[in-house]
Amino acid sequence: MATFDKAVRYEVTAVTETPLRTGPSDGSIDRVLRHRDGQAFLQAASLAGALRGWLEKQDKNAANALFGSQEKSGQLIVSDMEIKEKAVESAEDTTIQLRPRLRINGKMGSAADGGKFDVAHIARNTVMQFTLTWMGAESDTDGPAQIEQMLGALHTGEIRLGAQKSNGFGRVALTVRSQTYHMTDKADREAWLQDEFDGQTLELPKICTKSVCTFTVNGVADSILIKSSVPRVEYDENNTRKEIIQNIKENDIAVLPGSSVKGAVRARVKAIADLLECSEAVDELFGRGAAQGDNGIAGRVRFTDVVLDKAKKQTVSRIRINKFTGGVIRRGLFTEEPLKSGVTLTITAPQDNICGCALLVYALRDLGLGLYNLGSGGAVGRGYIKVSRIAIACGDKTADMTFGVDGCKLNDTDNLVSAWLHALEERT
Repeated sequence: MATFDKAVRYEVTAVTETPLRTGPSDGSIDRVLRHRDGQAFLQAASLAGALRGWLEKQDKNAANALFGSQEKSGQLIVSDMEIKEKAVESAEDTTIQLRPRLRINGKMGSAADGGKFDVAHIARNTVMQFTLTWMGAESDTDGPAQIEQMLGALHTGEIRLGAQKSNGFGRVALTVRSQTYHMTDKADREAWLQDEFDGQTLELPKICTKSVCTFTVNGVADSILIKSSVPRVEYDENNTRKEIIQNIKENDIAVLPGSSVKGAVRARVKAIADLLECSEAVDELFGRGAAQGDNGIAGRVRFTDVVLDKAKKQTVSRIRINKFTGGVIRRGLFTEEPLKSGVTLTITAPQDNICGCALLVYALRDLGLGLYNLGSGGAVGRGYIKVSRIAIACGDKTADMTFGVDGCKLNDTDNLVSAWLHALEERT
């Protein structure tokens, strides 16, 4: 007897809106997971795990029915997510890219020994595809509805894929086509057996993200520089070598990485938390590595990359100074290319982490007041953001902070921020 009399097939096209990190089994971070033919992909187990993890928070029984349990096999088959084509044509293959990172010694505030490393990822605007196949009973409408809810959550960014999610990685935009096969219908049954697909575009449900609070920072950076790992070298008409330090670029567009913003904001949050004697709140919000025999704590705050696609490039020549003699280092002349650009930072934090949200309010206020910078060159005035407004949204409550010649002004008619700050005061 057949175990199912209806099947629904979903053909999904996913465009990476942010970088997608998928690593090999050996744990190396400067390579991505690849098939034997060299093509990068996200394995089905990782995709299924992300989908199931979200659904379990909504309905554990539904997750067990779709993905299976120790007692019963599941109804859903998930394929690998593979690269189809690049959404943006380029003269060179930029599907896989490396992003420079720097590990900081938390106690010293400087680079850790061996702290410089590169992270490989599948680039933004890469077109990928995967298939979900559901097999169940004709009378079962819950299974397909729950699959469409998961796809809606993936499309809106409620579900992220791969690693480095707190640094803004893993968000995709979906286009979905679906086809239903009724096994009691001869034509549908033959189409199923012949693996024929003629699906219709599916309108995904809108998923409301009430569980998170969103901080949106709008401003302008007069001079910002996020150094790429390798300087560009040029030669003038006299064949004199010129070293040019430029911003990180991906697909030839400058990027302010979410990890860079996260590092600066975390350092400010930690300083504030130490002052208020609630340092443990930093780990609750940003996470930490393995320590004291445990496996660490996953970060719950997410930072997105800032794509500086309308930035104006500046050229500034500088010299390197020998800190011992005070003189110029031989061949110490170099050129930097800081950018002037509008900046929009988006940060999301869990709604239930009230003290963490309060610490973010303080840290982002300090960013708006020019008390710390983003990127390199803070000592020469780089990376300071002229913030105009910080908008805060949490469910149906909103607040904002505006900045001008009189400093910072809080508009909090819903008492959202006031409640956070009161809770933090009680904790400390």
